Amino acid sequence: MNFRNYVKEVAEINEELQYIKFSYKSENSNDPKPKVAVLDFVYPGRAGQKTYGQREDLLGFNLNYAPDKKYAKRALDEIDTFARLISAGKKEKWERIADFFPDAKEFVRRYKRENMKAIKRKDGWFWKKANFDDLIKFDKESV
Repeated sequence: MNFRNYVKEVAEINEELQYIKFSYKSENSNDPKPKVAVLDFVYPGRAGQKTYGQREDLLGFNLNYAPDKKYAKRALDEIDTFARLISAGKKEKWERIADFFPDAKEFVRRYKRENMKAIKRKDGWFWKKANFDDLIKFDKESV
């Protein structure tokens, strides 16, 4: 087995949140190159928001804001893995993260998908070009 096949196999076995990075252009953005652990690729917003259901957004944890990135990534992955094990939905997964890793709430961000450019997803140890259709399909298949 060559190295690339090994990396691909390890990535397929690994059940964790999807990690993406991209360039982001927005008037309110402080981070033009976020690295995000994605919770929801098609986030409608919260009921009661004036933009609820009107935008195509992405919801995730911007690891650039985490004080200890390795710890945050590991904690999010462990909670996500357990949530997948018990077939928890996105809302229940969010509640588990809020309960077991309350600091994560500090780096949750909502991104307008139309402002995201040069998207790449983490594939094993490497970053691979991606588009939203592939990311959403991959996310549904990994649940």
